[in-house]
Amino acid sequence: MAKMWPKLSKPPVEVALFQLKFEMGNTALSDFLKCDSQLSKYFPKRNDTIEASINLPSSSIPLGVSKISGTSNAKMVNYVYYSEDQKCKLTIGEGSLTYTDERDYIGWDEFERIVCQYLMVFAPILEKHIITRISIRFINQFVLDEFEDPTVYFKTIISSAENGVPYPLIKYGFRLMLDIKEGVYSIVNQNLDKTPEKYLYIFDIDVLNKSNLIFDISSIQSVLQELREVKNDIFFSNVTDKIIELCN
Repeated sequence: MAKMWPKLSKPPVEVALFQLKFEMGNTALSDFLKCDSQLSKYFPKRNDTIEASINLPSSSIPLGVSKISGTSNAKMVNYVYYSEDQKCKLTIGEGSLTYTDERDYIGWDEFERIVCQYLMVFAPILEKHIITRISIRFINQFVLDEFEDPTVYFKTIISSAENGVPYPLIKYGFRLMLDIKEGVYSIVNQNLDKTPEKYLYIFDIDVLNKSNLIFDISSIQSVLQELREVKNDIFFSNVTDKIIELCN
């Protein structure tokens, strides 16, 4: 039975991200352009990133304006598709697909549905490819009126003194790497910044599965569910009732 977590009426998610890493095999980056017409239904804008290196003669370059001959080597690095408001982005690179969503978060089911929708588009190309890593990343942001005592909001903290920090905090941050199980780990970043009127607290949870599997959408969905459980366990195990109240 699926785990139950508190329902948040105002989820603090600022960015939701999904990434797939895979072996390219005999597939070329340009092969993904076969999906261009389908992707353009969701992403009307596309930017192509080209990386170029230039080899110049070993002779010294004179000052001022002059003509210099050299050899250039340019290659396509990635294709980036954007929604009209640029809040959704799909990046296709050598051995990676990354979906980034900065819209108001309305729940996991919709996030997973959209991810699978794009995976269906790429299925004819990625069929039989080896997936080397599947990951999700959720960047949560909290707007706080005060932050004199971190334990009011979070259970995982860093203490610099037995009786607490003697002066008000302006910046605060630390990083954790958690070993969940073989092949699965999480990188958690927590950072605080003070604005003139508020405190902005970032709770960034990245969960990764680096177990190899053959491309299959149902198998990827199973991994996603597992990563979601880890992500939620980390989130709800680290926030206090005060944070839950703020999210409702």
